Amino acid sequence: MDIVEILLWLFLGLFATFYLIYYALMVHESKKPNNVLREKKIFEVTLLIPTYNEARVIRRKLLNVESLDYPQKNLEVIIIDSASGDDTLRLVQHCIDKSKIRYKLISQPERLGKASAINYAVPYCRGDIIVMTDADALFKKDALKKIVENFSDPTVGAATGRMCILNADQSLVTKLEKSYRTIFEIIRRGESNMDSTTIFNGPITAFRKELFDELEPDTVTDDIEICIRIRKKGYRSVYDPEAIAYENTPISRKSRIKQKTRRAHGAIQSIIRHKGLLFNRKYGKYGFIIFPSEFFMQLISPFMLFFIILLGGVVALRGVSSTLLLTIVIIFLVGAMVLFSFILQTLKRDRRLAINPVKVLFTFFDNQLCLFLGFVALLMRKRDYKWEKIEDVRLITNGDIT
Repeated sequence: MDIVEILLWLFLGLFATFYLIYYALMVHESKKPNNVLREKKIFEVTLLIPTYNEARVIRRKLLNVESLDYPQKNLEVIIIDSASGDDTLRLVQHCIDKSKIRYKLISQPERLGKASAINYAVPYCRGDIIVMTDADALFKKDALKKIVENFSDPTVGAATGRMCILNADQSLVTKLEKSYRTIFEIIRRGESNMDSTTIFNGPITAFRKELFDELEPDTVTDDIEICIRIRKKGYRSVYDPEAIAYENTPISRKSRIKQKTRRAHGAIQSIIRHKGLLFNRKYGKYGFIIFPSEFFMQLISPFMLFFIILLGGVVALRGVSSTLLLTIVIIFLVGAMVLFSFILQTLKRDRRLAINPVKVLFTFFDNQLCLFLGFVALLMRKRDYKWEKIEDVRLITNGDIT
């Protein structure tokens, strides 16, 4: 066995071992009861909706806001518009004129990106808790109440909710996204139960206003940046599966890759910015287990997989003993069987979370590609922090959203 084969063995072993151990650990943690002290306490809440050319969806969004089960006297809604060039402002004003909810419309004269819009809007927010949401996302009727309940626990500084896909059966790509979301939810539940999660869902993100610090203007994923910063201040950033928001996901693979690559770019950007959390004893399990694991999955894993494929190709071209090939195949098969047996044991009582192992494996490799491309975008200092529209999303409204 030469150096190339040894490296192949080493990378493959480390790669498979990490994912098997971490996924198994998160499955175990996700089974535990939620460890947030929840009380039905009423907070002063600001619902913050950044907009840019949202004429197609804004009326639907504001009608959804009107239906939320939260006391109107304790709720204000702020729309911060970043120089929309369509009919967004007129439609928003029309809805405001007919509503009894406290609305506030703020306009930026220039489009500077979502992070700048948030920085601009937060000083206008009067609520103790700020809940950020996207114009194209819909809340379940009790989602606002559920997400805010997390702040009854004084150790919680930020919270995110669960994303459900409205158009999950629209195409093969949307079905793959649904499988990805299943694994995503297991990890977020597990991390949150252990301490805090590192990755938030942008369409439903909440935080204590007093803990907000102005974001760098080039921040790509504001939700992830906020949740990491708040954990650094000593508060927990938690995932609440009962606070549900709905969204439509891209139906083509090209658009999905574009969306996921931008998301990966932002996650990597924030993780690198806060690399001082790595193995920092001040942050307990978050510093020693969760953040290092996310660092591996977001930054190291894509490149390790690239080298595994490269080394495997070199070994195959040079010729390799059948014993080694057979051993490699067995490792992958046994590893996959162990991983999915853990997952299926957890999910068998909840058919809403049923998964297809083939789809999950495909989305895993797809995600690794997006992370690789996201890191390249970061290295090239690509200025894509001004959020863009995904054109091939077909809006579907589910009549069961209540």
